[in-house]
Amino acid sequence: MERKKLPVGVSDFKKLITKNYYYVDKTGFIEEILEKKAEVTLICRPRRFGKTLNMSTLKYFLDKKDASENIELFRGLNIESTVYMKEAGKYPVIFLTMKGINGDNYSKFLQKFSSVLSELYNEYENLREKLNMKEQIYFDKVWLETPDTDLSRALKFLSDIVYKYSEIKPVLLIDEYDSPMIVANEKGYYEDVKELIGDFYGEALKDAPISFAVVTGILRVAKESIFSSLNNLEVSSLLSGDFNHFGMTESEVETILKDYNLETTMDSAKNWYNGYTFGDEKIYNPWSIVNHAKSRKLISYWVNTSANTLIMQLLKEADDDIKDTFYELLNGGSARTILDDNMIFGEKYSDSTILYLMFSAGYLTIDKPGEEEDQYYLRIPNLEVKKYFRKTFISILTPKSKDSFSKLKMALVIGKVRGNDSIEEKINGFFMASMSYLDGARQEKFYHNLILGMMIGLDDKFYIHSNREEGLGRYDLALEPRDKNGIGYIFEFKVASSISESDFDAAGEEALAQIDKKVYERGLRERGIEKIIKIGMVFSGKELKLYVK
Repeated sequence: MERKKLPVGVSDFKKLITKNYYYVDKTGFIEEILEKKAEVTLICRPRRFGKTLNMSTLKYFLDKKDASENIELFRGLNIESTVYMKEAGKYPVIFLTMKGINGDNYSKFLQKFSSVLSELYNEYENLREKLNMKEQIYFDKVWLETPDTDLSRALKFLSDIVYKYSEIKPVLLIDEYDSPMIVANEKGYYEDVKELIGDFYGEALKDAPISFAVVTGILRVAKESIFSSLNNLEVSSLLSGDFNHFGMTESEVETILKDYNLETTMDSAKNWYNGYTFGDEKIYNPWSIVNHAKSRKLISYWVNTSANTLIMQLLKEADDDIKDTFYELLNGGSARTILDDNMIFGEKYSDSTILYLMFSAGYLTIDKPGEEEDQYYLRIPNLEVKKYFRKTFISILTPKSKDSFSKLKMALVIGKVRGNDSIEEKINGFFMASMSYLDGARQEKFYHNLILGMMIGLDDKFYIHSNREEGLGRYDLALEPRDKNGIGYIFEFKVASSISESDFDAAGEEALAQIDKKVYERGLRERGIEKIIKIGMVFSGKELKLYVK
């Protein structure tokens, strides 16, 4: 039997079904929407987890337009056996995606916004002839993209006329509602756009004659008066236990890999693309799974399409505490934080806000609940995201020397400690590149995390061990070569009492003596590593020196 095509980049349900693409049945989403039928349902999930496809599926199911044709799309799917098939084709549906409404400044944003609304109105050209003169004037202004048109009431107006002339309250579907606000915040014109967008959504969702509305996005944006006065708002976030129709479950992944003769990659696929927790469900990234099934390669897919400028910006500007947390996450640890299920743009970002943003965007997932209410331990979900984080760290730490990291890796592999392109030169280069935030006395932990962050990208050549009990104590950092014939490293970190040469030398000698006295190399020796270099790394303020044995 001929295999179905894999729907990479296909998010239109009708095209997916009629063009014989592979489809994982998520029509339970329709059933849950109709069962709960809240006035407004807000669903927050990361990008590339199927929001647009689910919204498209809902549109084709409910829409009166081409109803008899569209009902055939659902033959044999789960929804067909439910009582909700009687709802198929019963409503006029207004579907608006805000994805792609962006721009480097407010003026360019308005151009994109106006163009998208013009395309939406174009779908209702046949309604125009029924409008009275006053209605026609406003319709034409939006439709023809007339400058200085009040766009804040464009969505409510469309709902009004659809209801007036069809006598059925429409269903309103808004996909990626927060995309313009995220971009505006990144580009620095959020204050200009927030009132327009807030009124645009608010008028449609609060005052328009609609049967119900479904809204999707990444974040629940707070303090914008968009949802504040709604009496029946259903919010489903990553912390909720409902609307589990996004992403792929393990059984769905097993099926698609088997269908494409990739079942032998299941364990690796779990390591690369699993790890997300939506409510109580363990979920795989569907974009990555579909791409893996098509290319048959285990590589990063999702992060290449969803890199978030705001996250990069926040990490660059973050304080030392969040940087410490970042290094801990990269080393396989977790971060404890309160997850406030709201995002407030335009205010100073706390560490917990940064972690919430990373969590909502899919870069972190829940490891376990914390000890307090709304407290959780977060971790990097899988290898795909870890590799993205690793590249992000390197670009933040060394923005002016893109090849320095690969040269550090090579120096470590061949054991070149001193000289040109050596371990000493490259680590010092990274250290000096970080001077903007090395502006005073630091604790050893700070320097430890900084160096550890530099080493995270080495895990294809070394096993990276931090703060591990070995011999008669606990070493700071060890690099164990994956090739047992390679060179291993033991690092001990010390903070000198001053920047004088004698204090540095004393701390360096102490570090090397401690490595020997505590027999830190024992574990590496027992695992067959014969070549070991011991390094005492001494810091004081902005100064760094290496002592080698």
